[in-house]
Amino acid sequence: MVSKKRIIVFIADKIHDDGKKLLSRYFNVIPRYGLNNSELLQLISENKGSGNDTLIVRSTRKIDAEFIKQFSASSSVKVLCTVSSGFDNVDTLACKKYGVRFFNVPYGNYISAAEHTLALLLAITKRLKTEHDDILKGRFNSQSGKTIELFDKRIGIIGVGRVGSYVAKLSKSFGMKVIGNDIKKSVVKKYKWIEFVSLNKLLQICDIITIHTPLDKSTRNLINGQNIKLLSKSAILLNCARGGIVEERALYNVLKIKKIYYAGIDVFENEPNIDFKFAKLDNVLLSPHLAGKTRESYKRMAVLAAQRLISYYK
Repeated sequence: MVSKKRIIVFIADKIHDDGKKLLSRYFNVIPRYGLNNSELLQLISENKGSGNDTLIVRSTRKIDAEFIKQFSASSSVKVLCTVSSGFDNVDTLACKKYGVRFFNVPYGNYISAAEHTLALLLAITKRLKTEHDDILKGRFNSQSGKTIELFDKRIGIIGVGRVGSYVAKLSKSFGMKVIGNDIKKSVVKKYKWIEFVSLNKLLQICDIITIHTPLDKSTRNLINGQNIKLLSKSAILLNCARGGIVEERALYNVLKIKKIYYAGIDVFENEPNIDFKFAKLDNVLLSPHLAGKTRESYKRMAVLAAQRLISYYK
């Protein structure tokens, strides 16, 4: 048993040491990596502290209503923090229902996610994977007219929040025409240099479509079997936001018959148990949900989470 004099912070998933050190100045920190949710609940029940203790997780751990119900009823945990900008891994309605204060970290990785979006786009338009593989096979074919310039292309950004707005700035520096779609009037008013249009029009007119909305009931299958048909045959679709925003079956179907040019996918519906059928296609570039997970953002996210918890308890 640990001392009950200070609030306990249970860290269920690995975070950067700088964040852990900062938390240790103020709290009793119990890092226990690799436990499943049942084992985690057992650990918490055996180490009750002040009555307002905290659980820290990352986006890879699913925290459902039943989990929240159990730890709110049988433990001292009253605060839950996910060290991620997205929070679809946590049942936030259950948090409200059972009196658990919830935090996420919205500011820490937007630069990394935006840069990864442009990295996918550049790799696709410059055919880096194809040309790399050709050289490894002993072929040095510098064919003309195969790669694509970004200059003067129309990039459609669905969700012009922290990540989307930074993607817009990077895109503008390449000379692209930035088209936006966002449900918030404040966003439309803020970015007057972006042309905002309806979702369907954006899908119809843009050469590149990139998604940067949260995943919730309103955005699940936002891109689906119906509206994906609006994309042109030369369109590139990028998703570095969340799996589930794009209906995977619909995307696979249009890629398979080459109804769109290419897709760059960093996120999937059932991570980490993803459908590997995409790997059989020659017009898709995949990465394993690492857009926001750079060396710098890993540290920044942990420190910001620690600072937010310290501020809350103060």
